[in-house]
Amino acid sequence: MNDRMRVRDYFDGVYSTHDRFWWHEPGRYELDPNAYPYSLLTQQTLRLLEGRPHGRALDLGAGEGSDAIRLALLGYEVHAVEVSTIGAKKIKNFAQEAKAKLRITAADIRDFTPDGQYDVVVCNGVLHYVKDKKSVISLMQSATSPGGVNVISLWSTFTPVPDCHEIVPVYCDDEQGEVTSSYRDWTTEFIYYDRNKAETAHSDLPAHSHSHLKLIATKPGA
Repeated sequence: MNDRMRVRDYFDGVYSTHDRFWWHEPGRYELDPNAYPYSLLTQQTLRLLEGRPHGRALDLGAGEGSDAIRLALLGYEVHAVEVSTIGAKKIKNFAQEAKAKLRITAADIRDFTPDGQYDVVVCNGVLHYVKDKKSVISLMQSATSPGGVNVISLWSTFTPVPDCHEIVPVYCDDEQGEVTSSYRDWTTEFIYYDRNKAETAHSDLPAHSHSHLKLIATKPGA
């Protein structure tokens, strides 16, 4: 079984056995940045988007849709792409519950071709499952309109990958690695090295920690 199938099958499994795998807390779709004191990436994304015209948004690796639904409720025309067919179905159901309109595609982001450019491109918690990060970053950047924003979060190499995550292949990036170097010519709006953070987002694995690289950058040329 190749890497892509292992990741897809893993998330099909966890999404099918949990009513909600991510974002258990209420208020997951709040639009006030102050509602997210424990999620700096969400908080800073909402602050950056305040006052901007609502255009198109792309969520690559949308999971169960929290980021995508939040953007849709802000007024964006959102396209959510998720490798897990179970996850894609859950995005549809959760979006209907939240009265958010989304376009949803079940596909590996490495096989996805955007239909034009977007004002916001999100890739949250995905790139550490992708060995060839450059191809995905190039896709994100080319799909971003001038003055548009990329929002990225992935595991960094500061913390070794825990043994419990050997279920699927993981490819963390250095804090000053491929991701950060790919955005040298963009305006960095937010960068944060979240080191040795205890995993609290899901309970399907033993207690463990990760380090994260979180980045928000604006494309030049607006």
